[in-house]
Amino acid sequence: MVVAALSAAILIPAAPASAAPSTTSVRTAAEQTTTVVGFGDKAWSYYRATTAPVSTWKTAKAAWKTGAAPLGFGTDPGTLGTKLPNDFTKKPLASYFQKTFSLSTVPAAGMTLTTWADDGIIVYVNGKEVTRQNLPTGTITDSSYATKAPLSKAARAATFTATVPASALKQGENLISVQVQSNWRATTNSSFDAKLTMATSSTVAPPTETTPPVVPPTTTPPVVPPTTTPPVAPDAGTGAVDGWGSPSWRDEFTFVSPTTGKPAVDPTKWNVRDRTDLGLLPDAAVPSRDQVTVDSSGILHLKADWLDTPVIRPDGQAGPKELTHKTGYMDQRALKSGNMSYEQRYGRWEVRAKVPTGPQTYGSLAAFWLRNSNSGEIDIMESWGFNQTAAAGGQRIGSATTTIHTQTSAGGNEKYYWTHADFGGSKTVYDGFHTFAFELTPTYAKIIADGRTLATATPATHPNLWNEKYFGSPLHVRMNLHVGPSAQYWGIPDPAHKEWTQNLDYQVDYVRIWNYDAK
Repeated sequence: MVVAALSAAILIPAAPASAAPSTTSVRTAAEQTTTVVGFGDKAWSYYRATTAPVSTWKTAKAAWKTGAAPLGFGTDPGTLGTKLPNDFTKKPLASYFQKTFSLSTVPAAGMTLTTWADDGIIVYVNGKEVTRQNLPTGTITDSSYATKAPLSKAARAATFTATVPASALKQGENLISVQVQSNWRATTNSSFDAKLTMATSSTVAPPTETTPPVVPPTTTPPVVPPTTTPPVAPDAGTGAVDGWGSPSWRDEFTFVSPTTGKPAVDPTKWNVRDRTDLGLLPDAAVPSRDQVTVDSSGILHLKADWLDTPVIRPDGQAGPKELTHKTGYMDQRALKSGNMSYEQRYGRWEVRAKVPTGPQTYGSLAAFWLRNSNSGEIDIMESWGFNQTAAAGGQRIGSATTTIHTQTSAGGNEKYYWTHADFGGSKTVYDGFHTFAFELTPTYAKIIADGRTLATATPATHPNLWNEKYFGSPLHVRMNLHVGPSAQYWGIPDPAHKEWTQNLDYQVDYVRIWNYDAK
């Protein structure tokens, strides 16, 4: 497309108030928007296969098939211009798109890209990345997973814009290259479209009638201060996950106590535990209700603090003799046996949390886990603390683990163990908030971190996960911050080195659950 040349305006001094009407013509430059690539463009090239495309696809036009946008596939992707192939035995995670456009001159202000995609998207112009959404940081490959899974309808309704800088453009032919990633291989939908615009100027002729002189006002109007716009609270959104829909149960920790008028844990959803009803765990910490709080931003905190005076464990109980901390513990159990606020046999469970496992967290273990009335236990996320200097114990630094136990009593425990970092997950889970999820259905189980499937189990590979003896009853959620339950694995906090164990604050943004039978 040819870019219109910019026309400079001719500036004419204002005539005195007493002068005769001026008949001088003044030509002005009016800014307008030119669409270079529009939504529904009929000439997008596309590639979708079980192998990655040619390595030069970001910078050179490839010999791919062409079709009209929107492009996608699935059971409910909305109106499509082109349906992409998806009849693969192993579904690809990635779809690739290209579009060329021409510029006679490079606009100094660059161009504006408006786009949407289901699920994640990264866009390059002439090989330079200009935007990404719902994707992890770092290099994106054909095996990368999107970090979120918006439904196609939601994605279309939430277009976003990005600036294509002039430095990414060139005179003549340019190439826009797009990679769209799914959140999981069995996704039911994927779709994409984009628009590219730029600001141009055109010369506007003056009106033919005589223009009267401009007479400056004799008084200065009062200055009106700008209106302050109150901040908009963030929208928690539907929480919909592709293939699962919206959660069947969720807690965004927005409950306000009617007694105190302050944020608190919703007692209809959780039971916050104490030593009086839970007893003493095999930890070096005493469960205490005052260690579980919700702040004004809707973040749940499970904290562990040093006790002024250690508690001595009664003789005959398992665990460290000296309990040095008090800590937080909560679950979906009511005090009455068998009375759960929520439980299910199959489904998807997800937490978004910031775990206290960085330096000076020696002996801590933040946990998000499932139990049932049989003996089965699924530790969806356990993240271990460490100390920067030498200390006794395992000190598995930085990552998180998922562990499945057929039973937790002594003897007979068959354990399956996955370390997130070893399966492509974040190696520094304590650097901020991360999402950890687990899906269990009659045919598969998945371990998911930050929207990426790290490992998959099936009845053929791990039959005991479907054994009625261990997992034949519904599962409920438990969350707590263990302290020093094992000298071998986590280490036990040392009162002589309190600096090794500081700032234990397990922060939770939300817990969401999807019921398999409700899919």
